[in-house]
Amino acid sequence: MQGKEASETRTKAKSSAGIDVSQETLDCHVLPSGEVLRVPNTPAGVRQLKRFLKRFELSLVVVEATGKWHRAVRRSLFADQVPVAEVDPYKVRMFARAQGVLAKNDRLDARVLAHFAAVMDPPIRQPSSESMEELAELVRTRASTVVAQTALRNQLGAATGAFLKRHLKLCIKRIEAEIRTLDMEILDRIRADEALARRYEILTSMPGVGFVVAATFIVNLSELGHCSDKEIAKLAGLAPQDHDSGKHHGARVIWGGRPDVRRAAYLAAFTAIRHNPALVAMYKRMVANGKPVKVAIIAAARKLVVLANLLVAQNRPWQPAPPKPC
Repeated sequence: MQGKEASETRTKAKSSAGIDVSQETLDCHVLPSGEVLRVPNTPAGVRQLKRFLKRFELSLVVVEATGKWHRAVRRSLFADQVPVAEVDPYKVRMFARAQGVLAKNDRLDARVLAHFAAVMDPPIRQPSSESMEELAELVRTRASTVVAQTALRNQLGAATGAFLKRHLKLCIKRIEAEIRTLDMEILDRIRADEALARRYEILTSMPGVGFVVAATFIVNLSELGHCSDKEIAKLAGLAPQDHDSGKHHGARVIWGGRPDVRRAAYLAAFTAIRHNPALVAMYKRMVANGKPVKVAIIAAARKLVVLANLLVAQNRPWQPAPPKPC
């Protein structure tokens, strides 16, 4: 009986779990008990995994972002009020190397994820809905299609043969039609959702923010309106990071964050510094004070994201002059 009581005590102690996700299987490792489970990555397998996890008093479960394969299990766990966090695989790999874990397999990765959950305590965020994930896929597909379009235009510029030029022009026409179709589908889906439609209206009211930038923000920066200025700038990858050591004071650089958001904000800043009065004044002041043009544009991009965060939080469109407090 004492052995049974000790086992039950361990099972009920606060635990952390890691789930390594592949297309075929889900590998789970629970700490500190060290218990493991492998199930198929299917609805039946997810149900079996949840029954296994319910035996423990969990402080946190960590799942790596693995394309689409982790989405169903994460959404199902969250729906059952299991504390589950999605983490960046790169951060987990760096964590494993810091621990001296160089080998890599599914069961070992699950154990590393459990350690990551216990030590790093990543934040728990609500998973995106299926409709939002489909919208994000459309936006990503559009971006990759534009990259392909640019490559074809570069090939056309370098082509010399008449046949190749005709062929490339036809390819470019087809891809332009594909982009227009994607644009219409993305916009239709945004307008079909009242909350997304309002967010789109607010974002596109800002000088410099058009359809592409607004769609990118909507699918890649869902935290808009729920973060501080510093937090949203960091998420966008536009927060300056210190580079100091001892007496050395290096130049501040932007690092990390979400590359798609950073690129979109940077491009939007080029228009905003010509049409948004506040950003025009800030940009001119920085350049006049000797700041490099690129630094001034990055500052404008950061200001743009911070402004978007404020407008979404206040649920109001941009105005040339900010509203006066009552």
